[in-house]
Amino acid sequence: MTRFLGRPLVLHLLLAMLSTVIAVGCAELVFRWHLQRTFDAEFPPWTENLVALDGPQVFEFKPNASGVFPGNVDSTRTFPYRTNSHGLRDRDRFEKKPGSTRVLVVGDSYTWGYAVAEDEAFPQTAERLLNERGHSEVEVINGGIPDYNSRQERQLLERLMPVYQPDAVFLAYVVNDAEPSTAMPTPPDEVYRHASSWFLTELAEVANRRLFRRRVLPSNKDTFGGSYLDGFDEGSLKWRDSKEAIRQMHEICAAARVPFTVLIMPDFTQTFDDHYGWRPIHEAVAGWGRDLDIRVFDLLNTFRGEDHQTLWVPWDGHPNAEAHRRIAEFLAARVREDLLLAAR
Repeated sequence: MTRFLGRPLVLHLLLAMLSTVIAVGCAELVFRWHLQRTFDAEFPPWTENLVALDGPQVFEFKPNASGVFPGNVDSTRTFPYRTNSHGLRDRDRFEKKPGSTRVLVVGDSYTWGYAVAEDEAFPQTAERLLNERGHSEVEVINGGIPDYNSRQERQLLERLMPVYQPDAVFLAYVVNDAEPSTAMPTPPDEVYRHASSWFLTELAEVANRRLFRRRVLPSNKDTFGGSYLDGFDEGSLKWRDSKEAIRQMHEICAAARVPFTVLIMPDFTQTFDDHYGWRPIHEAVAGWGRDLDIRVFDLLNTFRGEDHQTLWVPWDGHPNAEAHRRIAEFLAARVREDLLLAAR
């Protein structure tokens, strides 16, 4: 008799489980449809020269465009920019001449030269320094895009390699390079790329933010964290993605027989002493470079002990023209060493 009474209970449990699965599945479909339908393709006014892309790169600059960008601290302060035929903040380059040397620098707003003039950005300054010192055959190409992270830089590098055919590639790594891009609305399939369920992941995000007010439930949504250091926690998907992008950039260069070097950039809004807060990020990137047998230089050592306030744009926070000149001096020295070594 007990056996027969238990059957309805089992059926009820199975029906409840099936109903829950169906409900969650329907919620997942509706949520994905809603995100895709409401995905904001309207750019802010100052991004009129950006083009939305599918996939990890998210966006790029329109070719042969010009405009102004606002400062990050004081948006009433602006500066002009223009792009070349490949959407870079660089002059157009003619077909590569025999005997010439091309250096491609890939990075974000630090490389692009945010809040400084185009000819003050460190790639352009490094080219000028090398030319003045007898290396007129050397071109240094500015492959920086503001707000790019490592994954976007990897996509850009693959596109630019056949265009410019560089003889050396430098990656300028900045402490926020593991974070998602914020300049443009990010496609939902990029935001939830690590999540098997977008709906349940968003529920966990909402519960953590509004109910617990801290991270209690696991979530694989790719969003900006409270601190850049959060992205470098053990097991962090952000750092895992950034590491993989660096590894792939190294492989892209190795396949083309082109040396690949990483320059770790310091945060110029922080003091260059023992109170500098992002040292663990520098150490993580340098350690990954050693694991991959990549040449890595940490420019925090170049500026250690100096007054950071003399090296940044106060109405923006990015490195100023003097900081770019110092970075250019370092880059030019590395390029010159490589040229002399290759000549032996």
